[in-house]
Amino acid sequence: MNIKTMNEIDACITRLYHLAGRGTQDYRRRALTELAQIIHFDGALWGTGRLDSEGFHSVDVLGVDEFYPKALAQTKAINPFFDALKDSPGSVVELSKVMPDEAFYNSDVYHDFFSKYGVERVMGVVLPDESTGIMSLVSLYRFDRENSFSQEDKRILQRMIHHLINAASHAYFLHLHQKKDSANKSALAICDKHGLFFEVQPRFIDMLKQHYPQSSLGRLPFSLQENKTTVAQGNLHFDKEKLGDLICISLWENSPLDLLSAREKEVVQAITHGLSFKEAAREIGVAPSTVSNHLYKIYRKLNISSRSELAQVVNL
Repeated sequence: MNIKTMNEIDACITRLYHLAGRGTQDYRRRALTELAQIIHFDGALWGTGRLDSEGFHSVDVLGVDEFYPKALAQTKAINPFFDALKDSPGSVVELSKVMPDEAFYNSDVYHDFFSKYGVERVMGVVLPDESTGIMSLVSLYRFDRENSFSQEDKRILQRMIHHLINAASHAYFLHLHQKKDSANKSALAICDKHGLFFEVQPRFIDMLKQHYPQSSLGRLPFSLQENKTTVAQGNLHFDKEKLGDLICISLWENSPLDLLSAREKEVVQAITHGLSFKEAAREIGVAPSTVSNHLYKIYRKLNISSRSELAQVVNL
């Protein structure tokens, strides 16, 4: 791999994270398009699912028919590529190394599936996360039988796979954080109505391990109450927000600020950002005397007596 290629890879990694900062819509297809700038391929699939089900809850494709993922899933019984990917988690696998060309091009999986979509060469990698129960698959395809994937292609994908997955997760959670109040230092996870994880921030898992050491990995250790949006659970609090068929869970540890009302939290935020009573009152939309009264109640609830002590509580 020459220096120019290394520079191209670094530039591609930078563009992936820039894309992540611009939002989640169609992110994975755009990221695959960026990947095509450093690895030539004609089609690609990027799926995310769970280790225990070996299925995908979301799939994006580029350059292949939209029905390709469903048809691919039906080939598991005759497709040795699935087992090869599972047996080498985190490592790039090239189909011709699993099944020699002569055997592949005379196989049922080629005649019944790959040939119908024009797929002649396949390279992919499965990246599992045992702490969350989530797995991601990125698979690349070429339609020219004579143009096989090279060792250099494999090395590039091996380097890029973690950046692809991390940038996608960053895009999703950055988007969610922009919609939420980050004052409670919450960590986020995406799960279904049964509490099974689909995306999880590392700090979310760390908090669960600390407060629920006996819980099973890959799911919430508590139930999601249908008619409540914010509840106390053990030493933690969580909010939930519907995201289509999924749910965004915001989790944070109990803090003295949880004793405060919503209006009192607004006052705390304004005061700890250095605003005067008049400035805070103007921002919140109340009278300066109301801000003063709220601050008095806040000091009593938190057992403090100054702005500096309030700042220390906020920064805990």
